[in-house]
Amino acid sequence: MSDVRLDKQIVKDTVTENAKIQPTLKRSEKKKRNKSDLGDNFVAPDGGWGWFVSIASGANTLVTFATAQQFGIIFRGHLAELGITSSQLTTIINTQLAVSAVSGIFNGALFRRFTFRQVALMGSFLTFAGLLGCVYASEFLHFVFAYSVCYGLGRGFIVSASALAINTYFKKKRRSAASYQFGVAALGPIVLPYVATYLLSSVGVRYTALCFAALSLNTLPFSLVYQPVRWHVKKQQKDEEYLQCNVEKSKMISEDISQKSIPTSDLAKENQSVGAVEVKKKKSVMKKIVKFFDLDLLRDPTYINLSLGLTLINFAEINFAILTPFILSDFGFENDEIAFAMSLLGLCDLIVRFLVPFITAKIKLGNKMFFAIGLLGMCLGRLVLSFPTTFYFMIAVFIWLGLSKGFRTVFWSLILPGYVPLKRLPAAVGLQRLMSGIFSMACGPLIGLIRDKTSYSTVLNFLNLLCVLALFMWLLESLICKYCTGTASPNKKEPE
Repeated sequence: MSDVRLDKQIVKDTVTENAKIQPTLKRSEKKKRNKSDLGDNFVAPDGGWGWFVSIASGANTLVTFATAQQFGIIFRGHLAELGITSSQLTTIINTQLAVSAVSGIFNGALFRRFTFRQVALMGSFLTFAGLLGCVYASEFLHFVFAYSVCYGLGRGFIVSASALAINTYFKKKRRSAASYQFGVAALGPIVLPYVATYLLSSVGVRYTALCFAALSLNTLPFSLVYQPVRWHVKKQQKDEEYLQCNVEKSKMISEDISQKSIPTSDLAKENQSVGAVEVKKKKSVMKKIVKFFDLDLLRDPTYINLSLGLTLINFAEINFAILTPFILSDFGFENDEIAFAMSLLGLCDLIVRFLVPFITAKIKLGNKMFFAIGLLGMCLGRLVLSFPTTFYFMIAVFIWLGLSKGFRTVFWSLILPGYVPLKRLPAAVGLQRLMSGIFSMACGPLIGLIRDKTSYSTVLNFLNLLCVLALFMWLLESLICKYCTGTASPNKKEPE
């Protein structure tokens, strides 16, 4: 009889002890759960709410890049009046690109702790604060802090969150999702040059900048559309997760029942060793850094080659986009002509972006091949533009550039996701953007130096050289893999 009472007391003590430990366990698991790792059995919705995410991502891109794309039109004359030189101008632009890119190194840790919606909202507040600072900036350092640092950091967060949202919601239909995303974003370059030109002539530089700062606030409602993907996964997947959770709970209960025969003090110790968070061996500082930033990716030569190529291309393409108003102005074209050329480029770009799903359904090529076709088209257009030309010939060149840019932009976002697993994608994109940031900081002033010593024609050819070098690196790796290992490419099968 006394043995039965003792058993009952042991069970009671066990339940009490587990009740004390369980809240600690739940808080610990919640705190340490990797929010970017959805499990090996995760199946992307590939539709449904994801289409709203795709459109919202495009709208976020449109609004976020609005000031970056129109920076030359808005501030060109104002910066000249303030005495800011060409070298300082390219420093402002490339520091913004660098800060936006360098922020990507925190992607791995950031998206383990926060959802892509939370990160996008943080970026929204930072972009507005940075653009508001540009309204009252009057010196070189003011623009560096407001536009380059604050706006650049916010833009980086929004870009990273938008990319992760699209690649999480879609797998089989990523091409279509990216097409619609960048199709919406392409509306900006069509309309905004005219908006910026009209506002400048009507209300001046400061109020124009203030209007664009107010426009950036639209990223707040668009970011709220980035709902957690678990809310929209298929019902079958939810049932499997629920069943697995119940199986694990049943195992834990069975283990507790099998231990009545252990004294209470030993049972409490056993519960603490099994249930509580185990104390891990202290790792070296270097290992912690490698894990925190997911630097193991740098051991993959294919990833490094892809990232270095994207870094060179990113530097060339963004500098060309931002410097376009300055280049055309230097060639002798007026503001109205510049706005028309940029809008026409944006219109042709938009048409191609929406046609991509239909084109890829008919032409079976990989993402990298489509990307290379668009990039080489951009290089050819810049080469022709580097020679003296008339207004109508310049318009023809910009039509060609728009058509090429459509392919380059859509397939740009599919290069890394076609190789890196989803759970490592935030860190992979972040490290690539870090490379872009370092390269922009190092070579950004070089663009201004080339312009001061030569002309914008030389700048255009230099940007083309970087793009061709990147494609040559990818081609060289493909040839090495083909003749050394017998495979055409080390990349995994790209999602259609």
